[in-house]
Amino acid sequence: MDHTKQLEEAFRYVDQHFDNMLGEVQTACSFRSVASDKAGIEGAASYILQKMEQLGLEVRRYEVEHGNPVLMGQKQGDTDKTLFFYHHYDVVSEGAVDRWLSPPFEPAVRDGRIWGRGVSDNKGALFCRLHALQAVLAACGRLPVNVKVFAEGDEECLSTSLKALIRREPETFREMCRADAIIWENSRNDEKDRPWASFGVGGSFGINLSVQSIREDAHSRMGVMLPNAAWRLVWALASLKNEQEEILIDGFYDDVAPVTEADRRILETFPYEEEDVKKRYGIDHFLLNKTGYELKERIYTQPSLTICGIDAGESAHGFRGIVPSRARARLSCRLMMNQRAEEVAALIEKHMKTHGFEDISVEIDGCVSPVRTPVDIPLKEALTRAAALVYEKPLVIELAQLGGGPAGLFREAWPDIPIAGIGPANTGSSHHAPNENITLEHYKNAVKMVIALLFTY
Repeated sequence: MDHTKQLEEAFRYVDQHFDNMLGEVQTACSFRSVASDKAGIEGAASYILQKMEQLGLEVRRYEVEHGNPVLMGQKQGDTDKTLFFYHHYDVVSEGAVDRWLSPPFEPAVRDGRIWGRGVSDNKGALFCRLHALQAVLAACGRLPVNVKVFAEGDEECLSTSLKALIRREPETFREMCRADAIIWENSRNDEKDRPWASFGVGGSFGINLSVQSIREDAHSRMGVMLPNAAWRLVWALASLKNEQEEILIDGFYDDVAPVTEADRRILETFPYEEEDVKKRYGIDHFLLNKTGYELKERIYTQPSLTICGIDAGESAHGFRGIVPSRARARLSCRLMMNQRAEEVAALIEKHMKTHGFEDISVEIDGCVSPVRTPVDIPLKEALTRAAALVYEKPLVIELAQLGGGPAGLFREAWPDIPIAGIGPANTGSSHHAPNENITLEHYKNAVKMVIALLFTY
């Protein structure tokens, strides 16, 4: 039987067993695997390992003291090529349950979608890989390439258990992720039902600024004589960025990678639905009036510094006529290729001191460095050919997904390993929000895409 017939047989298997596959996705998403919920974590981890064992994968469970287990399944194929699939089985908290149309951990199928926490981020994507392996093994009895399936249990909490495992057993981790390419946890289908492949993972970190100017709040009439924590914080924030959207921290842009000719070609053809985005956010123009190629280049190649929230005077409890004694702000810094999170964070701390804001406390958390994969490599061609076997519309190449993740840990182990994401998510999958979902069509196609990739790679 040639590969064409094997592919057709595997696709047919998916069509015939799709209801059972959806049932397994629903079961996986029924476990409340928030990183701090030990019962939910254990339930999800055990269920995933059980599925891997059913497929004949050689499985390992790596325990982490005071953390969540790291899971690994692998199986030999017919070639010496190895694909490594990265995933996580933890989820963010469900938040306000009354904002969900159905219970978050009782996954429901309605309106052509599966709804439930984790169905897109990231258990649905994980199971679409496992279901692809299941279909190929059922159709062929063997895999065309070697496969490793990896899942950690606290990606949403900065991968603390994975980092602990790497510190404890660096060579074990390096051998675990020895592969020819890493297929990252997810990507998406856009508003036009075009499949995407994301050739990188974003970097970011959080910044907490806080200041106390006086021992306790005072009446506002004292504003001419007492230092105001809110003003102090506002002045500090204003020193970080100007009205032209330029970040004023010395050295901030020094390591930002220049746009290559290959990057430029991708951005020129990359579909960005500007009018839909403006409509979604109720605006008539983007910052600096950017549009077209300039807008896309700004989104995908320029770092950003964003104020996420400011609090002073306990205004959530009602406004008072006071001089606030304390003020705080939360910022997010999004990084681009070649910037290292820890180094940029140190520049911000230095900026506050050299600009006379030694009294403002600076706390940095969640440091994740960005990772990019060159787009002109064989993996792109394999993904493009695979997509053509499944989708009516051609594969869209995204320079990098804008969200962060621990891809840098794998690049530290293997500096040149290609990393690209594909998956069943959609533009409205509502990651981290109420009513998380994926469409049934996108899930089926995502399974078939992985099947096709196993053969084209």
